[in-house]
Amino acid sequence: MSALATHPHEDLLRRAPCGLFAFSAEGTLVAVNDTLLEMLDQAREDVLGQPVSTLLTLASRMFYETHVFPLLQMHGRVEELSLSLRARSGESVPVLLNAVRREAGADIVHHCAVMSVRERGRYEDELLKARHEAQEALRSNEALTQARRELEAHARELDQKLSLLELRNQELTRVSTVLSQDLRDPVRQLSTFACLFTREDRLGLSLTGQRSLERIKTVSARLEQLVVGLHQFMALDSLEEPLEEVELLETVGDARQWVAEMGAGRVTALRCEALPIVQGRRRQLMMLFYHLLDNAVKFHKPGEAPRIDIRCQLLQQNSFRSIKDRYHYTDFARITVTDQGLGIDRQYLGYVFEVLRKLDADSPGLGVGLAICRKVVENHQGSISVESEPGEGTRFTLLLPLRQRVASRGEVSQDDPAPACPPAEEPTVAKG
Repeated sequence: MSALATHPHEDLLRRAPCGLFAFSAEGTLVAVNDTLLEMLDQAREDVLGQPVSTLLTLASRMFYETHVFPLLQMHGRVEELSLSLRARSGESVPVLLNAVRREAGADIVHHCAVMSVRERGRYEDELLKARHEAQEALRSNEALTQARRELEAHARELDQKLSLLELRNQELTRVSTVLSQDLRDPVRQLSTFACLFTREDRLGLSLTGQRSLERIKTVSARLEQLVVGLHQFMALDSLEEPLEEVELLETVGDARQWVAEMGAGRVTALRCEALPIVQGRRRQLMMLFYHLLDNAVKFHKPGEAPRIDIRCQLLQQNSFRSIKDRYHYTDFARITVTDQGLGIDRQYLGYVFEVLRKLDADSPGLGVGLAICRKVVENHQGSISVESEPGEGTRFTLLLPLRQRVASRGEVSQDDPAPACPPAEEPTVAKG
């Protein structure tokens, strides 16, 4: 280390915490300290006398030729320039370079100090990574904030629509009540006056008059039933009936008795498995089973007694039915109501649950009962489907959640745990 060896603190320079070297005006290395030799895994005798460019990588050589050396010539010094040295193994060693140009008599010597910045690169990478993560977090937070704003806006819009819907439902219910009362009174009077005709009165009529009178009685009775059915259907939009624990087996028994009292016929053969207790609206659930039993009675095969089989299975069902890729499984009761009646042609299965859509104009049904069934299960966040073959009977499948919760504004969800269900029992026959 000829140029540095004249310094009084030679040992300090040889083992300085940075690499030191010097090169002449011709670019020949004339001195190098131990620290730089260790940094590059080089021997002093292999380095001294060689061009300074041999210490540099190919890219840094070009930078040296175009920037470093011209700056030293013009300004006499350079500071904090990034370069890469080349170790014996060929490995690149990133460094920061400070250099000054000295005149020693007629000679010119360039003194250089290099500081390894390997760790600095790692720290810079970590800083860049942390900055990137912070920016991503900020964007996520902004996206979350935006999503929350949009959700709140949608909630306000939904609240306004719900308010409007509730108002319209109330108006429809009031109109339905008024119309049903206004229609039922004249229809009832028509039926009453027709029934006032005594046997002698009817004998005084012509054959056409007698037939017309009987027709008036039949039509007026049917019209009254239709008005009552439509009023029941419209009234289901009002959810004023409170939720309560409902024993479905007892409800089926009450519905069976109701069918007999309404004169549609008796359910003489009803086989019913143990049914669970569900949280629901008692009156609506009884209407559901009433219309299913009534449908089986009305459409049983001629000469055969109505036979109905009710089975139940508890299962887990996804409560999301419209939103894709969302899952929330809750306990449901899958109840099948099967009869051995006339059955339904497949072409009609698509609209059997639509109101006033009768399969046959001469059939005893009004076209309201199954529509009421669908509305009841929908009010309980359930579903209903039908399978049937002509002459083979009909099977209705109900999916009813065991537990419901009123979230807000009458909205119903099934987030609460299901209540205890009665243990499975042997098939029983509902009372009635």
